[in-house]
Amino acid sequence: MPAKAIVPQGKKTRVSGRRNVKARLRAQEAVKLRLAGISHTNIAKQLGYANASGSYKAVMRELRENALVLREGMEELREQELQRLETLNQAVWSGVLQRPADMGSVHEALRISESRRDLLGLDAPKQLEARIRLDVVHWNEVLKVFLDAYRDVHGTPPEAGELITRIDQAAQERFG
Repeated sequence: MPAKAIVPQGKKTRVSGRRNVKARLRAQEAVKLRLAGISHTNIAKQLGYANASGSYKAVMRELRENALVLREGMEELREQELQRLETLNQAVWSGVLQRPADMGSVHEALRISESRRDLLGLDAPKQLEARIRLDVVHWNEVLKVFLDAYRDVHGTPPEAGELITRIDQAAQERFG
């Protein structure tokens, strides 16, 4: 019995690296087409995916990648802003500690503290409201994806457009 060649898993080669770049570019094009309202079935045909599922997976993978990059960028900006707020706070803090305290400095220190709490999401009610809004928008998008997938498989039922319109209206009325 001949020995099988062992191929290392996960090792990147120049060829696979080029293929990954091509796959990312194709996925980015798929996202653009999807945003333009093109169905996953048509995206698959146009970009050479095996089927609508391949197109869907590529779009979702690309959106996750973009969200990760955006999240990392936001963390960096948040850290920079926290450093700026700390510098401002140090500048006014001596006025806060004076006897009697400089009320202008106290007011500025409170505003800086409020900005820091907002940036870090320490005020729970504001954070909760924002999270609920994001969840509703997310579920609205999930429902749209579901309806699009249903439409790809079964054709367009006459009530699909009405369902999407009513979902959008409900989200706007409740969470404006």
